[in-house]
Amino acid sequence: MYGAEEFRAIVNDDAERAEFWLENTIRVFDEMSLTPDECIKCIVSLLRATAYNWWKTLIFVVPREIITWDFFQAEFRKKYISQRFIYQKRKEFLELKQGRMSITEYELEFVRLSQYARECVSTETTMCKCFIEGLNEDIKLLVGILDINEFVVLVERACKADELNKEKEKADSGARDERKRSMSKFSQPSMN
Repeated sequence: MYGAEEFRAIVNDDAERAEFWLENTIRVFDEMSLTPDECIKCIVSLLRATAYNWWKTLIFVVPREIITWDFFQAEFRKKYISQRFIYQKRKEFLELKQGRMSITEYELEFVRLSQYARECVSTETTMCKCFIEGLNEDIKLLVGILDINEFVVLVERACKADELNKEKEKADSGARDERKRSMSKFSQPSMN
């Protein structure tokens, strides 16, 4: 239904997969304009195996009037998405650096991990500052002086700066090779 998928809790399930499933399901239900009661019915219909057994056990011990859509989301997160996982992802975000990633790869990872550190990206301006901080030094210098406060524009300029930086490195490398060839011609003894 509209891209909603079943959820089976397996021993190897990781918290990121569970969180992605929940977020995707919430998005689907929003698109369908379901009421909170309809959301509960639909989400329970998507639970399979041990996930469904977990829910059956939970509703057996919880008073009926407490069971709401918000309750389901909170309990699901407690069960399948640990605080340790969230803290780890937040730490990954805070330590994220571009390194060998392309700007596009860095942007994808930045956006993915930023959801665990919402307070660090509470405005578009702070989001841009965090993104710039993680860029490689050469690119950071080129875009940092532009004072860009729109994330999409910043990423576009960072991509352009990266291209320019690669062209400069290629030109510098070519110039070094040319100097080496010139120097080797002068240092070779002539055969007369």
